[in-house]
Formats: sequence, C-alpha cells, structure tokens
Amino acid sequence: MKRKALGKGLKSLIPTDVGRKNETDRVVEIDISFIKPSKYQPRRKFDDEKLRELSESIKNSGLIQPIVVAKEGENSYSIIAGERRWRAAQMAGFKKIPAIVKDIDEVKKAEFAIIENIQRENLNPVEEAYAYKTLLEKFKITQEDLAQRLGKKRSSIANTIRILNLPQNVLDMIEDGAISLGHAKVLLGLKDENLILKLAKEVAEKGLSVRSLEKRINSLSEENKKKQEKDIFLDDASEKLTKALGTKVQIKGSQDKGSIVIKYHSKEQLQALFDYLKRGAK
Repeated sequence: MKRKALGKGLKSLIPTDVGRKNETDRVVEIDISFIKPSKYQPRRKFDDEKLRELSESIKNSGLIQPIVVAKEGENSYSIIAGERRWRAAQMAGFKKIPAIVKDIDEVKKAEFAIIENIQRENLNPVEEAYAYKTLLEKFKITQEDLAQRLGKKRSSIANTIRILNLPQNVLDMIEDGAISLGHAKVLLGLKDENLILKLAKEVAEKGLSVRSLEKRINSLSEENKKKQEKDIFLDDASEKLTKALGTKVQIKGSQDKGSIVIKYHSKEQLQALFDYLKRGAK
C-alpha cells in the first residue's frame, strides 16, 4: 500500500469554501481566551526568544495563516495546529485570533498535532518519540498503520521510539541539543546505564562526533575484553593458591605486576604459612 504523503495531512484542514455560513470549516474570529492547547501537543519546550520574535512579527504584520481548532463545547476550543501562533498572538496582546474550526475525531486531532510539528521540523527526537508512543498506546494502532498515516517508514518510527529506552538524563541531553539522534542510536547498543551516561556526558562536553563515539565504545570494548581475560587468569591463580595454603588468597594487579594478599587468623596459622613458604623456597 502506498504511504500517504506527509504534506496532505495539514492541507486537508484548510477549507476551500470560505463562504459557508456555519462555523465549521471556515475562517472565523475566536476570542483568544476561549482556546486552549491540545492535549496531544508533542512539543515539550517552546523557545522563548523565537516566540518573542514571532510575536513581534504578528504584532507588526498580523496573523497571516489562521490556526486550526476543534470545538469542544460552548465557547471552548482546543488547538489542532498553530499553538506557537496562538501563544505569540497572546504575547502580542491580541483579543481575537483567526481560526478554522474542524469537526474531527480524537485520532485525527493527535495525528494532525504531530504532522504539523514534523512538517515544520519543530520537534526534537524525544518529543517525536513520545508523540509516536502516545498515538500507538492511546489509540491502539500498529506501527505500520501509524507509518502510513504519517507518510514515514515503519523502521523510522520504531527506531525513534527506541530512544525512550535511554536513561532520562540522556533524554534530557537530546532535548537540549547536547547530543544528536545519531549519538542516541549508538548509545542504545550499550546495556550499562552508568556507561551510557558517562559517554553521553563525554559527547556533550567534548563535542564528539558519532564516528568518534563509535571508536570510543570499540576501544572500551577491547579494554574490557583484555580485563576479562586477565581476571580469568588471576581468579584461577587465586583459587589454586587458596586451596594449596588453606586460607583466602587475593591477587591484586595484573599478570605483569601486582601483589598477593594471604589472610591468616591466628599466630599458629601465620607460623604454618611461614613454614610452608620457607619449605617452598628451599
């Protein structure tokens, strides 16, 4: 089945017949206080500086493109598309705002809220992932169905949702732009949360590229492999010495250098160890 183009989503909200007498599907002026944000708004952060810039533009030139809303009740509307314009208009001191009133179901409300932000590239990867997750879980649709609705590949949606498995601190870094989606995908290959957080901080502090992060992980993997090989040898040696001496023996360090700690619990045991080692030295 051919996927619907992403652009068709919002275009379908714009009315072609603006002369209709009823409120639905035509541009009307609505009291700005009657409007509330969508509960499906995927954006979690709004850039205050850009919002002020938009507000100044609207104040000087007016609102060229109307927002799209759904009627919830008497003098009550929820935003389907255009929350930034609504916020900016409020900042500009507008009392009314041009809007297109739509009569659509809950799935469409959520779908259009996501589509608008994706088209404008306003969402960061974490916001996008939560938006997809909300649609999938709240409306019980499949990833394949969601992909067709949004005009995206199913694998793209699946990979985006996967980043939500990362620790919250790392998700915060992604939202702040400190690390990219590419970095996040690489970090998903690790299981140790402490290591994931450590490497994410390195990326943010040192500005590591995705390729540099991959090299860093490969290097740590080699170091860990060598450490495991060393530990196996030293653990085996410690076990053999413990059996031979009849008391706990610890080997600290590496195969090249280190120390051997032999525990004893009485004068008699110390003397017996001394005698044993003395005999071995002859």
